[in-house]
Amino acid sequence: MRTLYMRDHATDRQPATVVHDADNDAVYLLAGKWGIRQDALSLYNMHGDLLAEVKQLSLGLLPKFALYADHKRVGVVGKSLGFVREVVYIRGLNWVIVGNAMTNHYRVFKGSRQIFAMEPAKNTGASYLAITIGVKSEEPLAILVACVLNHWAKRSDPKPVRVRFKFKPVSQTNWGLEAPIKINNKDYQ
Repeated sequence: MRTLYMRDHATDRQPATVVHDADNDAVYLLAGKWGIRQDALSLYNMHGDLLAEVKQLSLGLLPKFALYADHKRVGVVGKSLGFVREVVYIRGLNWVIVGNAMTNHYRVFKGSRQIFAMEPAKNTGASYLAITIGVKSEEPLAILVACVLNHWAKRSDPKPVRVRFKFKPVSQTNWGLEAPIKINNKDYQ
């Protein structure tokens, strides 16, 4: 088992991300972007060799992504309509993802064997993800699946809705009204 650390894409605005191991040595380079069809994230080793890619196949409420290893399509992952706890199946790889999009904690299985687990890294202010992978040969695809899961779990603006739109909390004394109400020439607050 090896734990790799990757910067959370919601807090990372750089076009490329370096994936580190527990000794803070650079292991992989992740480059690319999301947004429109055929956009892709590519994973390279530190010698510049392309190891794996994930390409966006469709947009909308339930986007789909194709996973490629050695320039061959090996699987397709699509978003499900899970609300808090999600179960997602990756066709082709036969991986089952179980997790929570609100907390960004996921575990991925093939049969009864755990492929990898992902969670926000401790003591980093949730700006890094810790990905614990069982088999080294599965690291490239596991990192790309973790990127897809992280992409689904985060929204672009981390501020709560009431802060973005400057809603003021309604006090119980005036029920959100700035001026007192007049009824029969009496002021009510």
